[in-house]
Amino acid sequence: MSAVPAAPSSRPGSARPDKPPPPPFVLWGSLGLVGLTLVLGWDWEYGIGFSLRDIYDNLGRYNPVLEGVRNLDWSTLASPTVLAGFAETFQMAAIATILGGIVALPLALLNSVTGAPNTFVYVAVKNFNSFIRAIPDLIYAVFFVAAIGRGALPGVLALFFLSIAVIAKLTSDIVDGIDQGPVESARASGASHTQMVKTAVLPQILPGYTSFALYTFEINLRGSAVLGFVGAGGIGEVFNNYYQRGWYDRLVAVVIGFFVVVFIVDRISIAVRKRLL
Repeated sequence: MSAVPAAPSSRPGSARPDKPPPPPFVLWGSLGLVGLTLVLGWDWEYGIGFSLRDIYDNLGRYNPVLEGVRNLDWSTLASPTVLAGFAETFQMAAIATILGGIVALPLALLNSVTGAPNTFVYVAVKNFNSFIRAIPDLIYAVFFVAAIGRGALPGVLALFFLSIAVIAKLTSDIVDGIDQGPVESARASGASHTQMVKTAVLPQILPGYTSFALYTFEINLRGSAVLGFVGAGGIGEVFNNYYQRGWYDRLVAVVIGFFVVVFIVDRISIAVRKRLL
């Protein structure tokens, strides 16, 4: 019996068929987004005023930031004020992430169809989580600074709510995507809802939940640098202090140091998250 001849390749000398062209929607949609970006960003009546000419002209004039780059004061990184700012930033991010992660786990479970005991709880928690996510961390910081004064505590509270918003949202998205086999088995064996969540849901989501918590710690570490501009503690207050006084040589040095710290933490976090997942 003769073998069936192989189908001819679409290209001579190649066993792999040609890659199909992208759908028209993807092509025209991408071009439309690029065109919309140019229209909204360009320097005209309906744009935000982006102009390459203005950028070029401003770079040619005296620029205090560029002058600070040329005259970096690296000794600033060893000053007690800067070291205390870095330490406070790390403490704020760690405390907010731990406390926010503890609160976010039950909210994530109740924010899912699988984890909620009934529809009323599911809808109520979902709306509550949406409300928390709707307010930016900077607005939280402004509110808490006005309510309890300047310092690290308002920053911790702002990052605490940010942690709840991020961890609860990301974790709840994976709860309903878990393997339903253990869930159905637990229900069939007569387990209560709490027992089902404990034995069939939590073991499946804990690696992802821990990964999201580490990711949120990175977000909090970066976010604390902004919160300091409204008086919510951390290295951001050092940034604001140097900026207000025009000490750009010190400011740029601290910014570079902060970038290095965040980069190292980010690399460590990515390595840990890879092992978890």
